[in-house]
Amino acid sequence: MAKFETHLSLSSLDEMIKRYENRKKDYPKIAIRIADRLADIMMDCDLQSGTYKVPTRLEGNIAIASIKNDKTNEDGQSIAMFEEFGTGVMGAKFPHVSEELQRMGWKYDVNGHGEKGWWYPTTDSDPNPYKWTDPDGQLRAWTKGLPAGRYFYNALKKAEEMFTEVALEELQREV
Repeated sequence: MAKFETHLSLSSLDEMIKRYENRKKDYPKIAIRIADRLADIMMDCDLQSGTYKVPTRLEGNIAIASIKNDKTNEDGQSIAMFEEFGTGVMGAKFPHVSEELQRMGWKYDVNGHGEKGWWYPTTDSDPNPYKWTDPDGQLRAWTKGLPAGRYFYNALKKAEEMFTEVALEELQREV
C-alpha cells in the first residue's frame, strides 16, 4: 500500500486535498472493475445453462454488472424464471425471495391444484418419469411443481459475501 506523508501547514493540507481530488477521476474506473469482478464471481457459481454475463456499464455514478438467462420454451415463456423461483406447491414450500416475488406478481399454484398436482403437455425428452398419452395423442406428464433452484439467488449471495474483499483489492490497486 502506498504511503502518504505530509506536514501540517495550510499549503501542505491544500496539496493533499488536491491529490485526493485528482483521484476522483479514477472512481468510475474502479467501480466498473469491482462490479465486473463481482459478475465474474456470480458466473463461477452453479448457474443454469444459458446464463451469460451482461457487459458492465456506468449509469451516472453507479457501476452496473449483471448476469442473465433468457432461455425460453417453444411458447416464449421464460424457463429460467420457473427454474429459479420454482412452481406449484413444490416451489411454494421453499420460496427464497417471497416478498420480492409478491411485488413482481409471482404466484405459486395459481390454479389451486395443491398436493394433487397436475398434468402438463410434454415431449419424449422431458425427464419426468410420470407420463401418459391422452386420447388426442398429446404426451402429458404429472407434477406437483418444481422446487426453487435458487441459482441466481445463491450467486448474488456469493457476490455480496465477496464484495468487501474485491472492493479493497481494487481500491488498493489505485493507491
